[in-house]
Parts: sequence; C-alpha cells; structure tokens
Amino acid sequence: MKLKTLSMLAIIAAVLIIVAVFMAEQQEPGAPAMGQPVFPELKTVINDVTELSVDTQSGTITLHRREDIWRVKEKYDYPADLATVRETLIGLAELTTLEPKTRKPELYEKLGLQDVEAEGSLSTGITLKDAGGKTLAEVILGNNRPAKGKSGHKEIFIRKPGDPQTWLAEGGLTVEKNPGQWLNKELVQIETKRVRRLTVTHPDRTRLVVKKAKPADLDYQVADLPEGLEIESQFTVNNIVSTVTSLSLDDVKPQNEVPLDAQPVVTAVFQTFDGLEGTVQLLRQDDKDYVTVSAAFNAELIWKSEPEKEPAPEGESEPQGGEQAEQEARDKKDAAKPEQPKIKPQAEVKAEIEALNKRVGAWVYVIPKFRADTLLKKPQDLLKTSD
Repeated sequence: MKLKTLSMLAIIAAVLIIVAVFMAEQQEPGAPAMGQPVFPELKTVINDVTELSVDTQSGTITLHRREDIWRVKEKYDYPADLATVRETLIGLAELTTLEPKTRKPELYEKLGLQDVEAEGSLSTGITLKDAGGKTLAEVILGNNRPAKGKSGHKEIFIRKPGDPQTWLAEGGLTVEKNPGQWLNKELVQIETKRVRRLTVTHPDRTRLVVKKAKPADLDYQVADLPEGLEIESQFTVNNIVSTVTSLSLDDVKPQNEVPLDAQPVVTAVFQTFDGLEGTVQLLRQDDKDYVTVSAAFNAELIWKSEPEKEPAPEGESEPQGGEQAEQEARDKKDAAKPEQPKIKPQAEVKAEIEALNKRVGAWVYVIPKFRADTLLKKPQDLLKTSD
C-alpha cells in the first residue's frame, strides 16, 4: 500500500475519533435521541402519577390526586379540571425532541432555560411524582413558537434539571401558570328549558320574576309587566335564566373567608318543572362578585302534563288516503312541535340535588363580572325605552 494512501486513512480515522468523542460529549448516557420522546417511559407509568407541580418565579402550583380526584393545593384543595390535568400529562408524554441545542449555561437565558430560581428567570419547571414520592418526569420549559405545519403544536426549548444539554422539542403541551386556570370551572350546569320560574330579589326588595307556562314554551315572560310597557329584548330575558343555570367560576374560597350572612345580597331562586329549586346568593364587593349555591327538592313544582287536544283548523278536512295518510299527517304535526324537555324522575332529581350540594356547599365562588351583571338586572332594565 502506498505511503500516501496510508496517510489518508490515518487522517480519516483521526477525524472519526474526534467526531465520536464530540458526539459522546454532546449526548450523555440516557439522553434522548433526535426524533424520540423526551420521556420514553412516561406513557407506561402515566397512571401512576399522583402529583404534578408547576414552578415559576411567581411560585409553585401543586396538583395532587386523592381518591381519584385531582385537587389544587394552592386553592384549598378544590377539585381540578380533569381535562386540563390529562392534557398536560399526555402533552409531556408525547413531547418529542427535534434537535440538540447549546450546552453553554451563559446561553440559557436566550432560550428561556435558566433555572427557575435564577434571578429574572422566565422558565417553567414541571415535575411529576408517584404516590411514593419518586420523580417520574422533570423538565424545564423555555421559549416556544408555533410548530411548522402542525396545528395546535409548538416547538419548545427544553432542558432537564442538572443536564447542561438543551433541546428543541415539539408537541401539544400547554402548561397553565395561574392556579385558578387549573380549577374545575363548572359551578351550575342545568338544562335551561327545565326551568319554569326564576325570581331575583334585590336588597331594596325589587323583584324580577320571569317564567313560562309549559315545558315546551321557548321564551320566558316577565311577570307583572305594567300595561303599555314592552320588553326591549326577548333574548335578554331568556339570557337571565340561562345565566343562572350555567354558572362558571373564576375563583373559589371557603365560606368562612367570605361570609354572606347579614350582607346585602341579591337572591336568585330558579325552579324547574321536575322539582329542583336552586338558590344563588350574589354579593358584589371589592370589585368581585361572590356567590353561594344550594339546592332543594320541591315536589309541588313537578309538572303534570295534560293530554293535548288539537282540533282541526277551520276548513281543514280529514286526511284522505286511509291510515297511511293519517299517520303522515300526525308525524308532520309532531315534527312541527318544539322538543319537550325531559321531566326527570324524582329519584334522579334528588340524586342531582344531593351531588350538587355536596360539591358546592362549603364554598364561596367568584364568578365572571358579565354573568353577575346579567343577574343584577331589575325589571326596569329590561323595558323598551321611548324614542
């Protein structure tokens, strides 16, 4: 073999050794490869996660699972929104590496990957643990941007604590940094057309009563409307009822922290056609709208349907063509009728009331201002103004 050829082979071998050493330094044992899950084992143990913590410069949010219910520690252990928790866990499990980035700590700030406790840090730390306190996954999240060609996905700069290697990763991970965003926001969720009557009583004794006569009626009417006066908007009237039956929360506190007793509260009582009587008390204080919610069963409210009599309109003859034509005519009339709300059995309504009271009984809730504004309307606020 010629000397020149041997020299070339020696040079190539030296280059390969240098590259191998460099790659070994860049990727430590156990580090994820490009295009691989950041946490390869997480999907297999995801059901073992009992604690999820989010750390930022603003503080720590701790969610923990107890008796199969996720709760937010910083919000008095109020139940968390299961969908939000699940999306975060799955988002972490499906997070995939795109390419390695810097290992230099002095460049972490540019990627938003400083240690969470570092001065001025904008990073977010996430830690998952099991019931025994073992860490199942831990990562620092930095800057992010929309992923190319993947709706709902992001490219996120990440780093594992204690590991100098940073990565650009991709996935559908979103992490809430406000404790209130982890709460189960559903407060009251009752089908609006079940309601037969809503009475709103203000501290000055002003009362607004809206009602409908039959379950099939679409619109609610304002009771005791003075003759000659008209409602400005039927939508607004209906919206008052739908607001009280679909309340959501912004925040929550124990009842002993915001006592509503002896306070000038607005009381809204809604009654359904199947016996549920709900009470919402509203207090506007310090630019916040606090409510308590309770429910009871009232058998006197239960709708007793009457057989409908539908005389044929004048000049309309009986359908011709025998039984088939008669059936088609009946089907046509039935299709034109509004859908009847379901009148629930007493046992089902009582179970619903018991579950509602158990869930909301010990709490005072902060609700969105626009919902409170709707409940605070008085009869005069609904009237059509003269031109």
